[in-house]
Amino acid sequence: MDAKLLSVHAGSASLKEGGHRYTVKRAIVHVHLNEGYVAVQHDIAVLEMKEAFQYDSYTQPIELAEQEVPIGSQVVISGYGRVGDGQPASDVLLYNTMFVVENEVCQEITEAYGRGLICLDKKGTHGACNGDSGGPAAYDGKLVGVANFILEHCGGDYPDGYAKVAYYIDWIRQILP
Repeated sequence: MDAKLLSVHAGSASLKEGGHRYTVKRAIVHVHLNEGYVAVQHDIAVLEMKEAFQYDSYTQPIELAEQEVPIGSQVVISGYGRVGDGQPASDVLLYNTMFVVENEVCQEITEAYGRGLICLDKKGTHGACNGDSGGPAAYDGKLVGVANFILEHCGGDYPDGYAKVAYYIDWIRQILP
């Protein structure tokens, strides 16, 4: 993954005003030793920044989840992805409340389940969309997921797939200083 193509925006819910854009020095992509990178499996990376984040009332670190999220729990997702199929990306941070789906239901519906995947479903038609990949899913003040995929279309009838942070916590801790 070419780090020159990546940057991180923090400190504002608008991409057009406020906040700060940070440059990525290196992207370390997870590759499972036995399975490699398979489309929706193990789709997670750690970004090493060229400069440290400046924390203030608008920019704060988030704790990484080390435990599984209980089935049915409400999780908040956010991102600057498309506002709908064929629509432009959003200039303002969008968010939605989703809920955790059982592993068996996720596998049956998406045909894509692995131990490192958490599926989130929604009530209604608002979920993740193209451009939200890499975005957070938070529960109880902790990062529990990283957006991976949607099926069919934005806000469709299927759960959205996220890399499960608790599953990758040991790998992440090996990389972080």
